[in-house]
Amino acid sequence: SNPLGTTMDRDTLRTLVSFVNEKKMHLVCDEVFSGTVFDKPSYVSVAEVIQDDPYCDRDLIHIAYSLSKDLGVPGFRVGVIYSYNDAVVSCARKMSSFGLV
Repeated sequence: SNPLGTTMDRDTLRTLVSFVNEKKMHLVCDEVFSGTVFDKPSYVSVAEVIQDDPYCDRDLIHIAYSLSKDLGVPGFRVGVIYSYNDAVVSCARKMSSFGLV
């Protein structure tokens, strides 16, 4: 389904990151439309928030991104999983596939 087109401000993201760290939960942020925010509030990535937080357990935060959305090329199936968690990165590598479009 299509996203709602909403973004979270820096304070809301800080609160969310603090909550998932306190509860030891994983947070997967869908940032596939991060390059197509045209109006206020301006876009803030969770990567910026965790960079500013020295107490954040970065192994709990994961970001998903897709080139096809921001570049406007449907069918161009290139995505990124950004994570500090070695187990998540290892699993993503095993699940990745390459094919001609």
